[in-house]
Amino acid sequence: MYILYLDESGNHAEASHFVLAGLAVFEREIHWFSQDLDSLQLEYLPEEIEPVHFHAARLRVRDGDKVEAPWEKLPREKRLELKDRVYDIIRGRRGVLFGCAVEKRYSALRREDPYERAFEDLISRFDLFMSRINRYAISENREEQRGLVVLAESSYEKTIAILARRLRETGTRWGQLRNVTEVPLFAPASATRLLQYADFCANAIYGRYHSKLTGDFDKIAGKFDQDSNILHGLAHLTTDPYCSCLACFSRRSRPPNLPPI
Repeated sequence: MYILYLDESGNHAEASHFVLAGLAVFEREIHWFSQDLDSLQLEYLPEEIEPVHFHAARLRVRDGDKVEAPWEKLPREKRLELKDRVYDIIRGRRGVLFGCAVEKRYSALRREDPYERAFEDLISRFDLFMSRINRYAISENREEQRGLVVLAESSYEKTIAILARRLRETGTRWGQLRNVTEVPLFAPASATRLLQYADFCANAIYGRYHSKLTGDFDKIAGKFDQDSNILHGLAHLTTDPYCSCLACFSRRSRPPNLPPI
């Protein structure tokens, strides 16, 4: 089984974009991802016995601003170093990234909820990814896999659960879902290491589209789902027809005979 862990960023009034993003991992990889964050905690916060919630925004707090416990024990230089090491793990381990950045003006013009729009986009992309995985499995006489979605708890939980059931029954605007199991699960990010990685992914994408900060995004850009040099794992829904970001450029350069995703 592949599990797609998703978290959100930009769910506040001042944000120009809403982002839903995270990473899909094969079930056996979960242990290694979790162990990596446990090791970082032991190295940077050895006195903390209980698992610490790794949160990208808390690590990048500026000098002079309030830093939440236990991160106030580290100078900003060390916090930023730790942030970079988390992105190095995402970049180095066997996970596949998915993300959707929705310009809020775009969703407002279409009278769509940005969270619902992003969720439908990503569950479709994840389903297509699983279809590709299973085609390879069949060709090599291996067992087919199913996909499961886990989201960080939020106020959208009931809405997304209802939407997910509808998408399972009637399909997305791009077609029927064939590889995603049941409705998504919701879990507290503080208790789930993989959702903490999802937070870092969402934060990097949000920084790229809201603030034009590319450093963290560039570290993980090569991990978005792609096949035959075509980018499938990242979407940017925007009113700007000339946007030249990685997602928009890839969409415009897709061969015309490929199905839209």
